[in-house]
Amino acid sequence: MGMISGHVWILPAVIAVGWILSWWGARWMRWGVLCAGAVISVLFLVAGSQLSSPLSPDSGCTREQVQCMDWRPVYWLESGLIGFVCCVVLLIVTIVAEIVIRFDTRASVNSAR
Repeated sequence: MGMISGHVWILPAVIAVGWILSWWGARWMRWGVLCAGAVISVLFLVAGSQLSSPLSPDSGCTREQVQCMDWRPVYWLESGLIGFVCCVVLLIVTIVAEIVIRFDTRASVNSAR
């Protein structure tokens, strides 16, 4: 079993698709998608850190056996961490894109004079 399961990519994919679609809308939508994505990612991290399902004594597993580990908290943590990193990367791209757009708009206004 791989450490990163396919379903942990759902949150980052939703954030990325929402961010891409937000470029056809108002400027505040980009920032709203990034803020919502970051908040949800942090909530996933908190939920993953709070999840625990202790193994029953009759399961025959000891704490040290990895194969007996409950992977649900790990998936929540992975999804939250990957989603948060996705938000940070998209934040940097958004800032750079808006600076370029602002300079381009300013240059076109100055050339029209």
